[in-house]
Amino acid sequence: MAEWWGSYTAFQQVMFIIASTATIIMIIFLILMLFGIHGEEFDGADVSSFDHDLSGDDLDASGQGDLFNDEPLSAFSGLRLLTLRGILAFLSVGGWVALLMNTSAGIFWSIFVGILSGATASFLLALAFKQAMRLESVGNVQYVNAIGKKGSVYIKIPANFAGKGKINLTLQERFVEVDAMTNDESDLKPGTSVIVTGLKDETTLIVKKDS
Repeated sequence: MAEWWGSYTAFQQVMFIIASTATIIMIIFLILMLFGIHGEEFDGADVSSFDHDLSGDDLDASGQGDLFNDEPLSAFSGLRLLTLRGILAFLSVGGWVALLMNTSAGIFWSIFVGILSGATASFLLALAFKQAMRLESVGNVQYVNAIGKKGSVYIKIPANFAGKGKINLTLQERFVEVDAMTNDESDLKPGTSVIVTGLKDETTLIVKKDS
């Protein structure tokens, strides 16, 4: 083992540690999800407050666009790139690619290709989860049934109906992600427990902080 490890350069050792650690954590998350333990506790960390929506236009001050607009780039609106899940994908794929590249290329090109590969993996993972959550939240889901239920803030909800955020909750035996607004005097930050009090429109819930 020591001989194998010693055959790596310092750069390769760093890439191996980063990639293997991120991969192990991702596998743990996957196992938890398979057992029905969802990842909103992890993605609900402060890093999610930096999430950006990739809509074509109509971005508000919080960086969130209209998830259901008809613009050409609407398929990518609401795409969460800077979640813990996305960062782990970036570090895992980027680290392994940089490590493999460095066996035949210099450090600069290894880092460049690693960053490009990691960013692509993070984007594709975010897109896949967005589409999966959308499939869960459409169909025969009746949002009126969410009234009175508790959920957890995923993307910050601005105070006084100033904009939309998102919450995660279990609705009709499905774990769904739904747009939400609040009339509370202060913003509802990621991870905050909330209760649904009504509907703003057909697909947007009104919530308040769960006291």
